[in-house]
Amino acid sequence: MRLPYFTPCLCLAAASLPAQNYLTLPATAAPAFELGAYSVLPFMQPNARVQMFYDALEVASGPVVLDRLELRFDGPIPAVGAPGPFQISRLQIRVGVSTVAAPTAVFASNLTTPLVTVFDGPWTYLPDSGSAAPHPWGGTGGTMTFPFTTQVPLALATGEWLVIELVMEGNNIQNFGFAHAILDGASTSGGFANGSTTNYGQGCSAAPSAPLATASVSGLYGPGGVHHLAGANLGANAAAIAIFGLSNTNASVPLPFTLPGTACTLLASTDVTTLVLADANGAAAGAQAVPLALAANPAFSGLVIYEQFASLVPAANPWGIVLSDAVGVTLGSWTPPGRGTFTVAHDTNANAQHANTLRSFGYAVRLRTL
Repeated sequence: MRLPYFTPCLCLAAASLPAQNYLTLPATAAPAFELGAYSVLPFMQPNARVQMFYDALEVASGPVVLDRLELRFDGPIPAVGAPGPFQISRLQIRVGVSTVAAPTAVFASNLTTPLVTVFDGPWTYLPDSGSAAPHPWGGTGGTMTFPFTTQVPLALATGEWLVIELVMEGNNIQNFGFAHAILDGASTSGGFANGSTTNYGQGCSAAPSAPLATASVSGLYGPGGVHHLAGANLGANAAAIAIFGLSNTNASVPLPFTLPGTACTLLASTDVTTLVLADANGAAAGAQAVPLALAANPAFSGLVIYEQFASLVPAANPWGIVLSDAVGVTLGSWTPPGRGTFTVAHDTNANAQHANTLRSFGYAVRLRTL
């Protein structure tokens, strides 16, 4: 006899629950099907930092509230190696919106407003369980499903990006030997293309019989990238100047210009300079290497930048200046990506300031919406 009274209560309770739907990305790549590319980042690495970008066309949704993120493994791939589970000491997931025109290798500069931390803690996951196309959302045993600790409102306007950042520290997958934890995604045309470098000229010495001063570069050579200029044999604890120039033929004097009475030669125009301190071994390397960050501007494509170190060593010669050899950095190119997706990542350092990978790539992501 109580049933008529109980049923309306059930209906009322059900009506009070928010409707749950799903937003699958990237929308224009038909994410209901297996996508044509993949990424070993982040879950195949011990440490990694990844920023995922999706523009308004790829998100293709009005105002929603996000409360869960799901990834999926790339398939079809057979189950290989250790069965897991694997443990991550700390996984951080952040979500938000950025109005940056184009993402670059500078992680902090890609975020025009702070992201919302939706997960922060240890995580345990299982690797790919075997061939399927596409693999299920949420991965093996649901361990690629991440409930949010904080709901995130999302309303993306034209010109804005949805940003999902994963920062992973202490993943022990490589302690067990090989296993698949490769994520599904879609590549597209355009974006960043790396350039090339070549050393030229010869440096001079900080002291008689000392090695010649040298310069070297590492990183991403192109618009949107960051590369670092390092120096060696500059003089112990010497003040050193990193030189970045647009010419190797003129710097108010014709180049190359040898300082009279020395074997030290200026090989690059001094358009931009940065002061650093060499270490006790005369090196400006590692954390002391000087970064050069470039905007993702197609106009920089193919530009050559000439780079050299000068250090102040009073006892080295009458000028008290030591000059390294130089590096010519020919920048690659930047073109707008063919799809509104982009990935900025570092494959070994969860706390990196600068990425070592720029890719026109969109991870397959499913977001639960309310």
